[in-house]
Amino acid sequence: MDYISAIRNEIIGDIRVRSEIILDQAYVTGAGDSYAAALVIEGKTGGRFRAIDPHDALYYEIDKPLVLVSVSGRTRSVIELAKRYKGVIHTIAVTANRESELAKNVDFVVEIPYKSQYILPGIKSFLLSVSALYSIASLEVEKPVIAKDFVIGRSPFFVGSLGNYGIAYYLMLKMFEIFGEPANAERLELFSHSPIFSTRNRQVVILSSGEPVEEKLASKIKYTEVIYTGCKDPICNAVTVLNGIINRMEKEKWNKIYFLEDKEILNISSEMIY
Repeated sequence: MDYISAIRNEIIGDIRVRSEIILDQAYVTGAGDSYAAALVIEGKTGGRFRAIDPHDALYYEIDKPLVLVSVSGRTRSVIELAKRYKGVIHTIAVTANRESELAKNVDFVVEIPYKSQYILPGIKSFLLSVSALYSIASLEVEKPVIAKDFVIGRSPFFVGSLGNYGIAYYLMLKMFEIFGEPANAERLELFSHSPIFSTRNRQVVILSSGEPVEEKLASKIKYTEVIYTGCKDPICNAVTVLNGIINRMEKEKWNKIYFLEDKEILNISSEMIY
């Protein structure tokens, strides 16, 4: 199995998803990559769409439309939340599985066109989920562009604000899943207050949006490698850094996915999720 080529193929091509339903505001929930997608749309909409953890949300009083994101449609906590609010508020599923239990317990389904014959860390499925959320929020999605070519370092810091924090969180998950190594996802403002003190000898990746403060931070750090992506949009940042991850896989001949090889942890993960 050529995992490197399979993952590279996932970051190319059109990712636009058109939703027939448009919302002004909503809660958005999901787990793992889907929670990262919720964080992206929260930041991108300035909080009109609010990201919530699906387990924590079971203790909330939700009074707005609820968008539930799950590519498989099988995530237990998301299904439980859908069932709780079925018939109470307007519920929308973003999923690749229209026949799933999640899809059968919501008012409306936004189907993402994703199928794969291989088990991969979520790449295109994440980009499609984000695109679907953009569409629900009436935002335009441009074709993904790799803004800078580089190799991701070991245990990097991903730093971003607004929607880019969701991308930082997502990229941290990919480091866990592909390499089985730690990484950090930090909000731009909070990064300088404390996490910065553990950055020596670790790459810092600043997910750009064009804010002057991002360039200022990048210019100040001289003691370790800094990557400033040069993007304007979260999706550009996602594809640009994913390309950096693939470049490292190629450089190190890392033709494997860590989470598929550690069966002990994978079994625990699957039992907790499904």
